[in-house]
Amino acid sequence: MKVKRVVIIANGTLNNLDFYRRQIRAEDYIVCADGGANHVLAMGLIPHLVVGDLDSIDHKVRQKLCQYPTAFLQYPSEKEKSDLELALDKAVELGPEEIIIIGAFGGRRLDHTFANIMLMNVPLNCGAAVTLFDEDHEIRLVDSEAAIKGRVGDYLSLLPLTAEVKGVVTEGLKYPLQGETLYFSSTRGLSNEFIETEGRIKVSEGKLLVIKVKKGDLKIIFGIKTYNP
Repeated sequence: MKVKRVVIIANGTLNNLDFYRRQIRAEDYIVCADGGANHVLAMGLIPHLVVGDLDSIDHKVRQKLCQYPTAFLQYPSEKEKSDLELALDKAVELGPEEIIIIGAFGGRRLDHTFANIMLMNVPLNCGAAVTLFDEDHEIRLVDSEAAIKGRVGDYLSLLPLTAEVKGVVTEGLKYPLQGETLYFSSTRGLSNEFIETEGRIKVSEGKLLVIKVKKGDLKIIFGIKTYNP
């Protein structure tokens, strides 16, 4: 089955369910990574597929979903991949143009959050654009070009995930880059700012983590309170 967009719901922190509900389109194919099904049902939606060892899904939620044509793929609790990676594998098999991941942040396991960000490489290598987001952040992994909507004053950080990212060109940002090389161990691309309602990024070689942060006095990043510069 070919679908245009897959939305994966993980079991991270979702503070504003109405916000996330508005991001999901009627035609989206919804995949839940285990306990992400709890969030989806709370939004009043029914997932197409639930993947994982199913140790986090609420028993009543699972019973409810069994009344619908939701498919379940259960794996052993001791496995070589996380529930989110298993969900991503299934999403990639559908051949979508775009994959959206919700619920990848929050909680007390910082290692899980970083692992979830690293997993963005899986769909990108298969030709699918991938985005992680919450109420205040949007993360893309870019190996060619991307356009990101924002408000004037929002922050946009460009962080290399490869040793070098070459030919970086930006438009719509306060501190433009014009073909520069960004290095893995440098903060050269940190805390740029939108001066238009769209930031455009191009790279000629390498992989660039692009993180938009909505401007405000206090942000919650990966479950940690931090103040904007």
